[in-house]
Amino acid sequence: METASAFTPEPHDGSPAAHDSAPAPAHATRERLAAVRRYEILDAPTDGTFDEIAQIAADVFETPIATVTIVDADRVWFAACQGLEGVTQIGTEPGLCASAVLSDDLYVVRDAAVDPRTLDHPLVRGELGLRFYAAAPIITDDGHRLGTVNVIDQQPRKITPMQESVLSQLAKVVARHLDLRLATLRAVRAEQELRADAERRAAAAAELAERLRQSVSAHHGGERPETCELGGARQRCPQQAELKIVDGWGNAAWGCLSHAEESLFASGTFIANPEQAGLAAYLNRKGY
Repeated sequence: METASAFTPEPHDGSPAAHDSAPAPAHATRERLAAVRRYEILDAPTDGTFDEIAQIAADVFETPIATVTIVDADRVWFAACQGLEGVTQIGTEPGLCASAVLSDDLYVVRDAAVDPRTLDHPLVRGELGLRFYAAAPIITDDGHRLGTVNVIDQQPRKITPMQESVLSQLAKVVARHLDLRLATLRAVRAEQELRADAERRAAAAAELAERLRQSVSAHHGGERPETCELGGARQRCPQQAELKIVDGWGNAAWGCLSHAEESLFASGTFIANPEQAGLAAYLNRKGY
């Protein structure tokens, strides 16, 4: 099932490998690049997983070079690279990864020196002297192509059906790892947000407690009922009245610290001036 080979391309308009070199529509390119950004993999520190994938690919194909790439708008970034020491990225010249990432299946160049897709590529014309290239696109569950798992040799060659299958499976493993990595990032961020929210709530509660303490201190010495008026008219709270609160209508009542704090968390309820009246109206509005 060798696809897009240098010697037996399947032309679609009478020219060699016309379909393989056709540019993607602008909207598809935007969506693909948005997916690349969403996975937050570009320039991320490696954990060794992709290095293992590249090493397996090189071993199975018996090639000196294998890489896992992510194709950005203006560069091909190496998430892993075996056999190209010190290389972290290359350009997006057509013919290799920048073209392979748009493929639905394997992208194979048996001999880059005679394949019209790769004749002008710097890795073919330059010092590396690339001749053989095979890549499987890394495709997400929602169909976006992020990059490739590929193998490279400086000699022309063919590949076997077993090698084709392994390369495709390795690309799927990378896609699953990227999904797991993204889910982990989102879970960590959600936990951080929950922790930050809890800290904000704790700070607000501490601030409220301090305000209550200060208000109770300010309210001491004035006239007040002996027990809490916020426990309800039918079943009065027996706790000592410590603080007067008021709602937005100006209806006020004395309460113990527990009931006062509970009421203050309700919208539109505030610490009252001790001279404010209105207990009956307050209790009526609260449904007691």
